[in-house]
Amino acid sequence: RGPMIRAVIFDLWGTLIYDDPDVGEQRSQLRLRSARDTLAAFGHAYDPADIEAAFLAAGTELARIHGTERDISTRGRTVLYMRHLDESLAGQLDDDAWRLLDEAILTPALTHRPPMLPGAVDVLAKIKSRDLRAGLISNTGITPGIVLSRILSDMGLMPHLDLAVFSDELEIAKPALAIFEHALDELGLAPEEAVFVGDQPVLDVLGARRAGMWMVQIGDLAAEGAEPHARIDALDELLPALRSLDLID
Repeated sequence: RGPMIRAVIFDLWGTLIYDDPDVGEQRSQLRLRSARDTLAAFGHAYDPADIEAAFLAAGTELARIHGTERDISTRGRTVLYMRHLDESLAGQLDDDAWRLLDEAILTPALTHRPPMLPGAVDVLAKIKSRDLRAGLISNTGITPGIVLSRILSDMGLMPHLDLAVFSDELEIAKPALAIFEHALDELGLAPEEAVFVGDQPVLDVLGARRAGMWMVQIGDLAAEGAEPHARIDALDELLPALRSLDLID
C-alpha cells in the first residue's frame, strides 16, 4: 500500500470553472461602461478608448506582478486600474467614489459569471464523503477572492471546501511555495498528505511539486520539467487516478 492522503486541494480556473471568451468579453465591456459612468458621476469624464487602453495596460501589469510570485490587495486592483488611466485621480476621489469604483471594476463577474466545469460539485462531494478535506488555491485576476467566493457559493462549490486561498488575500501568487505552505498549514497537513489538482504546468504542477505535494494535472498543457504524478482529462477521472497512485482505497 502506498501513502494515504488526507486532503485534495484544487486550482480554480481551468479546473473547477473556466472563462468562456464570450462571457469574458461581456464582463470586460461591463467593467468599462461601469467605470466610465462612475467616474463621470464624480465629474471625471474620459474617452472610452482611453479607459480601455488603460485597463489593458493595468491587466498586463497585474500579470507581470504575478510573474514575480506576488499579488496586490483587492483595493490595490482598483488603484492599479485608476493609476493607469490618470495618475492624478488618487488625490481627487473620496471614499464613496472608491467604493463605487471597486464595484464597477471588481464585480462584473457577478453579472457575467464563469461557467462551472462538468463534475465539479460531484467530485467535491465524493471527496468529502470519504472524510477527506477539500481545499482551493487560486490566483486571481481582476476578479478578487471576495467576489469569487460569492460565485462559488452560488454554484454550490464553496460548502464542500474546508479552505479557499486566493492570491489577492495573501498578496502571494502561485507558483510561490508560500501559498501552498499556507494552505497546508491551515489544514494541518504535511505536504505528502495532500494532492493538488490543477491544469497549469508551471503555476500548478511545478508549484505543488516544489511544495512536496502529490500532483494530478487535468488537461494536456506541458512545460519542461513539469511532470505530474498523474494526468486526467476530466474531473470524473480524479478518484480513479488517486486509486491508481494508491492514495485512496
